[in-house]
Amino acid sequence: MTTRSSKGRQRVDMVIMKNARNLGVTFSNRRAGLFKKTSELCTLCVAEIAIVVVSQDGKVFSFGHTNVDTLVERFLGRNLPPPNNDVYSQQIVARREAGIHELNTKLMNLEGVL
Repeated sequence: MTTRSSKGRQRVDMVIMKNARNLGVTFSNRRAGLFKKTSELCTLCVAEIAIVVVSQDGKVFSFGHTNVDTLVERFLGRNLPPPNNDVYSQQIVARREAGIHELNTKLMNLEGVL
């Protein structure tokens, strides 16, 4: 039998890290994971999401689908130009309406059964 050279993936305690190099590497990896999960959520649920992350050094990282600035302005309630009617927006609306139609059909079937 061969012995393993590493302990494998282990749970990391949630404490403030003292080593600046480890802190930077961990921040970078966690940020990348957060952005990846956000991208998956946007794709699977047709959600519009904006994330802004500021590192300890003061560097700002952002991820937004479709656009961070537009989503932040909408969140803050500022006046925005009317949305453009591009193909992507039409697909989002069509998908939402199809989901609503499907749920309404299921609701009517259940009401008929009751």
